[in-house]
Amino acid sequence: MQFSDPNCPYCKRFERDLTNVKDVTIYTFLYPILGADSTEKARAIWCNKESGQTWRAWMVDGTAPPRAMGNCDASAIERNIALGRKHRVNGTPAIVFANGKRVSGAINAEQVEKFLMATARDGK
Repeated sequence: MQFSDPNCPYCKRFERDLTNVKDVTIYTFLYPILGADSTEKARAIWCNKESGQTWRAWMVDGTAPPRAMGNCDASAIERNIALGRKHRVNGTPAIVFANGKRVSGAINAEQVEKFLMATARDGK
């Protein structure tokens, strides 16, 4: 899983690098901590019917998310922030692997695969 801010340039680089990692599922927790614009973008992404595609379009392709219109329950974003604070996530990206290993900052595809192999060896 990863904690990621929509305005974080390192998160964007990490997302681009993830396109080179095959057969992996990454759970992304929107973690808008870089300012009010981050919160607005996170809400626009979360409230979109195709939130995963909207996230990828913004982070990888640079296509701005459409503004969120109408009512949308974006309380999950607040829960993400609470979860991140509970686990002392102070910056983005913050990546947590299945074995509990946590990495702060962007890592490349090769490093992701190295951590995944270590997780597999650990049996988790």
